[in-house]
This record gives sequence, C-alpha cells and structure tokens, in this order.
Amino acid sequence: MDFNNQYQLLQEVYHGAKMGDIAIRLLLPKVDNARFRSDLQTQFRQYQTTASNAENQMKAMGRCPKEVTNGEYTMLWLSLQGNTLCNRETSHLAEMMIQGSNMGIVSLTKALNSFAPPTQADAQQDAAPPTQPEQQALDLARATIQAEEDNITRLKVYLQ
Repeated sequence: MDFNNQYQLLQEVYHGAKMGDIAIRLLLPKVDNARFRSDLQTQFRQYQTTASNAENQMKAMGRCPKEVTNGEYTMLWLSLQGNTLCNRETSHLAEMMIQGSNMGIVSLTKALNSFAPPTQADAQQDAAPPTQPEQQALDLARATIQAEEDNITRLKVYLQ
C-alpha cells in the first residue's frame, strides 16, 4: 500500500462516516420511537468516532480529509425528505438506515479490496508487509465494516 492508497482508504472511511453522521442528523427529528432513537444516537456517536479516527490518521500523514460536498449533502437531504414524506414509520426509517449501512459496506469493501496489502501468495514473491500506519488504516476500515454489519443487525429488529 503506498501513501496515496492509504490516504484514499482513510478518505473512504471518513466519507462514509460523515455521510452516516449527516443522515442520522437529518433523520432524528422524524423519529418517534425512543428505543430506535437511542440506537440511532449510538450509531451517530460511532460515526463521529470513526470519522475522527480517520481524520487523525490522515493528519498524521500530513493530509486533510475531503469533506462531504454540498451536492452530496443536497442529494442525501432530498432522498431522505422524499423517502419520509409519506412514511415515517420506524420500520421504514430502519430500512432506510440499513440500506445506507449496506451502501457503506459495499463502498468500503471495494476500497479495502483495492488497497489491501498483498495476499499470502504475493508475500512469497518478496512483497513488503504493511507498515504500522498502513496496518492502522486497514484495521480501521475493517472495524468500520464490522460496525456497519453490527448496526444492520441491531436495526433489523425494527423491520416489519
């Protein structure tokens, strides 16, 4: 993994966490179910921590994260408003969050597969193992995927 790839992987982690953060901020005013609200707040804090960790790793590299663009924010806002215009039931809101988590998993898995260190077979051909900062980026990406999978499991109870 070279410098650029490590940054791009961290950027993908950061971007996904920020999109999740924004989605929950926009969704919380529409939530009536107290338990669901609590679960979303837990997920929100997780996104904030993940984004902060990715940002700190990028800063250690001398780089800054690219923020969510106004266009991305607008598209998320429009999608959320359209999807909740006629249906604010907890089941529907949970389904929307699950779909968002699935998108994050797919996006981050693609990035991880593109930027992961060499496989065992490649390592036998004198490929260098990841450095500590590279390994930290890989670990954060993998932990983020696991956290999203856990979020989906937690939100499934609200589906009807």
